[in-house]
Amino acid sequence: MKKILLVEDDEMLLKSLSYYLQMNQFEVLPYDNGADALALLHQEIEEIDLIITDLNLPFAGGQQIIESVRKEKKSKLPVIVLTASGIESTELEMLELGADEFISKPFSPAILLKRIQKLIGN
Repeated sequence: MKKILLVEDDEMLLKSLSYYLQMNQFEVLPYDNGADALALLHQEIEEIDLIITDLNLPFAGGQQIIESVRKEKKSKLPVIVLTASGIESTELEMLELGADEFISKPFSPAILLKRIQKLIGN
């Protein structure tokens, strides 16, 4: 079963998206802040198949997560950014940092699932 690290500080979205992904046969590691997610990545990056992260998070944001994965870990681990920011410059910046997908909130879970399947299968 593929493992997804899900980092989202909106509690309802974190719970509902975790449930949706679990129902679609993914193991979900849910975190509500960037610092705890980074700590997990430093220990278990090889165990994770995909990261879904918000940009604006407590303690460490999605940008730091992407930078950690790409620069420190030199990993090709797929990263999907979820954010309420629909600003083109933000999207370009995240893609340049190494994000694989950028999805603006609100979004369709079915579309997110298709993008996940495109990146890592099921």
